[in-house]
Amino acid sequence: MNKRIYLSLLCSIALNATDLGTININSSTIDDKYDAKKLETSNIIIINGNDIEKYHSTNIAEVLNNVAGVTIRENEGDSNKIHIRGISSEMYMGEKPGVAIVIDGVPVQERAGSVNIDSDNIESIKIIKGGASYLYGNDALSGAIIITTKRAKSKNEGLASFEAGSYGYKKYLARYNASNDDMALNIQTSKKSSDGYWEDSDYWSKSINGKTQYYIDDSSDITLGIDKSSRFENDTGSITAVVDGVDQIKTNPTSNGEVGYATEYDITLDKYFLTYSKDFENESNIMAQIYSYEDTTINKSSAYDSNGDGLRDDHLYKAYANTLQNGFKSEYRKNNDDIASMLGIDIARNDEDKNNKYRVDYTSRGVTHLNGEVASDTSSKENIDALYGEIKYKIDPKLTTSLNVRVDNIDYDYTNNLTNTSWKKGFKEYSYKLGTTYNIEDKSIIYANTSTGFRVPTLAQMYAGDMITSTYSGTYTNNTNIDTETTKNYELGFRSKLNNLTYDISVYNLYRDDVIGKSSGNYASTRGVDVQYDNMADIKNKGLELSINSNKKDKVSFSFNYTYLDSKYTRYDEYTLILNEAGTDQNGDGDTTDDYVEGVYNLSGNTIPRTSKHTVNLESNLRVTTKLMVSAELDYRSSQYADELNRIKIDGYCIVNLRTKYNTKLDKFPVEFFAKINNIFDKQYYMMPRVTGDRNDDGLYNAGDMGLSVNPGRVYLAGMSLKF
Repeated sequence: MNKRIYLSLLCSIALNATDLGTININSSTIDDKYDAKKLETSNIIIINGNDIEKYHSTNIAEVLNNVAGVTIRENEGDSNKIHIRGISSEMYMGEKPGVAIVIDGVPVQERAGSVNIDSDNIESIKIIKGGASYLYGNDALSGAIIITTKRAKSKNEGLASFEAGSYGYKKYLARYNASNDDMALNIQTSKKSSDGYWEDSDYWSKSINGKTQYYIDDSSDITLGIDKSSRFENDTGSITAVVDGVDQIKTNPTSNGEVGYATEYDITLDKYFLTYSKDFENESNIMAQIYSYEDTTINKSSAYDSNGDGLRDDHLYKAYANTLQNGFKSEYRKNNDDIASMLGIDIARNDEDKNNKYRVDYTSRGVTHLNGEVASDTSSKENIDALYGEIKYKIDPKLTTSLNVRVDNIDYDYTNNLTNTSWKKGFKEYSYKLGTTYNIEDKSIIYANTSTGFRVPTLAQMYAGDMITSTYSGTYTNNTNIDTETTKNYELGFRSKLNNLTYDISVYNLYRDDVIGKSSGNYASTRGVDVQYDNMADIKNKGLELSINSNKKDKVSFSFNYTYLDSKYTRYDEYTLILNEAGTDQNGDGDTTDDYVEGVYNLSGNTIPRTSKHTVNLESNLRVTTKLMVSAELDYRSSQYADELNRIKIDGYCIVNLRTKYNTKLDKFPVEFFAKINNIFDKQYYMMPRVTGDRNDDGLYNAGDMGLSVNPGRVYLAGMSLKF
């Protein structure tokens, strides 16, 4: 028996171990080859590569939009911010979204809390819902997205693909797999570009990536992964709803003349990892991985109105950021008939260098800053040392329990290179998950769990008085007593397979305590106001998630996903609303657009902005012939508030998408032709509406202050792929 067949057999046995009477550990932070949903104690979703490829998606948002409990902040290009169960939906700029993003075992920390991933290079996606710090540590407040890129396969074949669509969209892709008895190789290269719907929203990306798997012997292998990409992304078409009495939503949906807060991102991403895996005869396995991930980004930032016409039309700074993540992870697992265990270590050394330089001559409060002047220059280090483990015990043939525990030691070191001043702080955090499953019958399981997540305060938040020096930002004060933000998730669910249908339904309460924010309100102007970061609020999210799927191989198949989400502040007793005193000079500095505190409000009981109470996704597939497939998708979102005060409500929307594909052969080569129309009824709606203060400087707080993007409406795409 050659090595490839032997290793494939081992993986097959592991994947189906529960059906053979052996209990095994499903959780892993390194590799997903042991994933099996049957005995998971929470509502997880696993999307395989074939399901991903059917979307022919321009970015990962199209793949995840149909997952119950998941919402995406969509951008042009590949950068998308993912939220789970409403957590951090109130934050929409550069903050982390409270979701761990893990790509090939690497817990990536990318620019602006977004995930940059080419959807054509995804082998599988696993979505964990609920606090996930028990596996992934800091910031896994509401779950994790675990992405595995294309594997090296035991075959010799290639694929070439081309597609084109609306607004100048084009994509070229080539992939090849090669193998022999000793190794397997996968290599892929792609290029895509678009003019973009919005003004100055063009983007392009180029990438080359691959994996080489070498079979050391019949029970062990080593995998080398390399991913190198470069990207350019412009802004996302943000506009102010009303400027000088003119409704920009109707008259200027493409944001002509107004720029986003930051734009023209030049991004270079380099990822390398080496993974070793060995299976032992006693049903145990060890995996170890070393990795290096580097993200270098240069962009324009801090949009402002350069000519006083009410539109933000230029940017103050040229911003540079380089993040380098180096780490080592290892896991040992042992499986047998009644008990299984896993022990892992996670060591990370992360460095970040950032600076801002003025890119224009700028005068503020009588002080002139020249083009090229360094406005800020900082360096930071994050050291993580963590130990985690899992024990799963089969109490009887029907009842299984599991316990996950993780302890993190996190050390921060931050230096202001302009003043040569440093700050340091350390944290020790514990997280856990306790879960159980009960087999009512062979194909029906009740599951329940409680899990936790945490987010430690940053040094920039604790020492804001020392670190934030912008005159526009007002007076910040230090607060070194900020508590760690935490979540606790309680969940009860049921999954079953009945005849041709599979069901998964869960209900949960997700408590988020000690939310860290600014005392003036997030994103609001703070000129003339004393500000500090503190634990400003508590939040309770409760919801229901339902998924029903039929057999995909049937002539007619469907999937139905429904989400109910009720997300509210249970404590937020000091929200400061700051407005603009148009045409006045309050402090004699010559600035006639001074801000003032309009009022301080108690928002306890208010709904979290940008959360829809009801979300529905329905997809139906018709196999017209053995070669022709037609699919239709309905996507519905109910209304949402654009602001914490709940004064401005945005209508919901419903769109319909249509896809088709035709498989045939040209000579002996398999060919697929595909086409899709997203939003076939050309329904336009508001993307990420937000209101935090007097955005248009008219001295009022109303819907005219909304910042938002208007979606592109109907979009077309068509293409073909050829296997050889």
